[in-house]
Formats: sequence, C-alpha cells, structure tokens
Amino acid sequence: MEQELSALLKQREEAARRRVEGLRAELAALNERIAAAEEELSYLVVTQATLARVFAERDAGEPEFEQVPTGDADPDDLSGSLPPVVRVATGEVPAEGDWPVLALLASANTPLRAKEVCEVTQEATDHRHVETLRMRLKRMVRGEWLAEPSRGLFTLADGVRAPDRT
Repeated sequence: MEQELSALLKQREEAARRRVEGLRAELAALNERIAAAEEELSYLVVTQATLARVFAERDAGEPEFEQVPTGDADPDDLSGSLPPVVRVATGEVPAEGDWPVLALLASANTPLRAKEVCEVTQEATDHRHVETLRMRLKRMVRGEWLAEPSRGLFTLADGVRAPDRT
C-alpha cells in the first residue's frame, strides 16, 4: 500500500510540475505580447506628440489672410483673398495655409530650397523650422501642388499657375 501511495503522489507531483511549466510558458508568451503592445503604444504616443508639436509650430508661424468681400471690391485690391495658384485643369484651389509658400514659388524665377523659402517669408531659419517647412513642401509635392525637380529644390507643379483675375 505504501508503494501505491508513493507512486500516486509521484504521479500527482509530475502532473502539478507539468501544469506549472505550462502556466509559466503561457505567462512568458503573454509577457511577450504585453511587451509588443506596450512598444506599439509607446510609438503611437510619441507620434501623436510629434504631430501635435509640428502642427502647432506650423499653425503658429503662418500669417492670417484678410478676407475682402468680393461684391463691391476692386479686383486689383483682392490679392489677400484670391489663392496665389489654381490647378488649371480643375480650377481647384490649395489649402489657405499653403498660400504664402505657393505665392512665393509662383513669383520665383527658379526653384527654391526650404531654407530660402523661410528666409523670404521671414519665418525662423533655425534647423527645426526649416525641417518643418521641408515636410510641408514634401506634402505639397505629394498633393501635386509643387514639383521637386532636383532633391531639395521646389517649384510649382505642371498644371498649377496663378489664377486669371478677369
């Protein structure tokens, strides 16, 4: 009887040991999943904070445009209310926040670099502001408002020009 009881206890010990090992393996797998989820969460938090900072800096540096009513206004006095450029094919106008940059590039004889645009528009020319503007310019290239004929040089895209005032 002692041997049977000893053998039964040995079986139960082995079964308990397997359960503990199985639970530890599950816990290790769960810890890996938690670590991966925490890493993804961290990236998302950093990305949101970065975007919020970039948008706040962009919005703080852009001048407001005075809207002039078109009813009784002289067309020559409407420069602040007309977009600097339009898409020739569709008549589409750019986002109002992009107007200063597009107006500058529409009047430029040659493609400009982001730092040159900062200098002409009298924005800060420190590295951070130049890089923020460069990201905006790249976005306008993707939106087909600008072209980048050579790396870092920006100009109006084909099919984008100043609107007719007539």
